[in-house]
Amino acid sequence: MIVDDNSDVLAIVTELVSAAGYRAITASGGREAIEKAKAEMPDLMLLDINMPDIDGWSVLRSLKEEGLTSKIKVMMLTAYTDIGTDIFGLQDVVSGYMRKPFTNTELSEKIKEIVEGQETITLEPKMEEQKPSFLSRLIGRKETPVGMEKVKRTAKRYELRKGFGYVVKETKPEKSFEIFTDQVTHNIQGLCITREHPGIIRKKWGLEKTPIIWLSNQLGRVYVNPTNIGILSDTIIRFIEKSGDSVVMLDGIEFLIVNNDFEKVLRMVHHIAEATMEYKSRLIISVDPRTLDIREMALLERNMEVIDTMPPQPAKPIR
Repeated sequence: MIVDDNSDVLAIVTELVSAAGYRAITASGGREAIEKAKAEMPDLMLLDINMPDIDGWSVLRSLKEEGLTSKIKVMMLTAYTDIGTDIFGLQDVVSGYMRKPFTNTELSEKIKEIVEGQETITLEPKMEEQKPSFLSRLIGRKETPVGMEKVKRTAKRYELRKGFGYVVKETKPEKSFEIFTDQVTHNIQGLCITREHPGIIRKKWGLEKTPIIWLSNQLGRVYVNPTNIGILSDTIIRFIEKSGDSVVMLDGIEFLIVNNDFEKVLRMVHHIAEATMEYKSRLIISVDPRTLDIREMALLERNMEVIDTMPPQPAKPIR
């Protein structure tokens, strides 16, 4: 399947694919690609990134959420020299990249390489000047981290123990972000999952490079649908496993509970907490205790350190 909003590209690539002995299916936009992928189940999808209706990353996320990427291989067609954080959470379902403009020979070799399952598949866009990509730095060698904030010269204000999770009880995620920002500006790799728009978070807390995943029902580049907590959990755990000295900030747990149920979200938290302990990471969870009952709050706090910023409640008079 060839997915591109440019009719000339569709015609050229279709001719090339057909000449190589494969049956070509085309789609001129993201929505059409999703529908045709479900109906046709192609062996390989050549997916353009920049499309007017739904971009390629959103198409790929939708396919992953539907479970189709376990059967369909995907190669991204990109004119970008830097894929940025758009790949985050999708690195395990991308079989390769082809940078535009490409030659017929380059495309033919790459298609054959992926379809026939050869071992030479690369997970980085081909560029004139080879610079470490977001993907290679994020899930590759630990000594080459990505998304590291500029280190502050001032002393760290909060010392979080490696291998521990922290529940911050607060009505708004102020203290938790304050602690998280303190960590990532002192040479610790961070990942932020939040209900707020990434642009707002970056501006408010001065986070220029830290990867941010937006919990949203909207289609976008760096988002995770809140109903797909399996994908979210897998993304966070992959980050923890590969990043070494790291910290994860989870804001929006109430939103996750509303879109799923408490038990599912609790299991996700336990899985992340176990990875945090095993790989000596740090986990910060912001939660408004008014949204949970006593039992739920107790289960969430279990095996976690608690930072309580809530004002003390006045004692109830005895009647």
